[in-house]
Amino acid sequence: MTTSREQHLDNIRSVREQARSLLDGMDYCLDWKPGPDDWSAREVVYHLVDTPMGGIGALVAGLLDGAVTEFEVTPDLNNMDPARLERDYDQVCGDLTGVLDSLEAAVANANDHTIQNAAAIAHLTARGIDEERTPDMLLRGLFHRHWTEHLGQLRELRESLGL
Repeated sequence: MTTSREQHLDNIRSVREQARSLLDGMDYCLDWKPGPDDWSAREVVYHLVDTPMGGIGALVAGLLDGAVTEFEVTPDLNNMDPARLERDYDQVCGDLTGVLDSLEAAVANANDHTIQNAAAIAHLTARGIDEERTPDMLLRGLFHRHWTEHLGQLRELRESLGL
């Protein structure tokens, strides 16, 4: 029987491989957008890297070790700043990989009980509500569902570029 921890680790590894594959060959077009209201690959990456601020890896690790008792999630931010616009392809990919590495390490060192039962209060700014969230909930929603949706966005960018 697959444990919750093992399933989350499989999801993290799968997302890492998909992201790596989707970003492959996009070094020359990280900032290209198909339209004015669309996001570039760089913007998608930094949205994922810093949603929530500090990254999902640090957040999950903090919940698992009890250091985080509350956190805020603000949706739809591309989290761009002038320094991130200057980062080259390898650095952008490295920033994404770093978040996934920290998330994988946190989950790998946890047990199912802690993943299911540790909790913190999530301040969901767009909805104006506060709710309790567990690492399991975050790994299923804020990580796997959310990241998979944005991988689809990267896939669409690749298709628009004919890659």
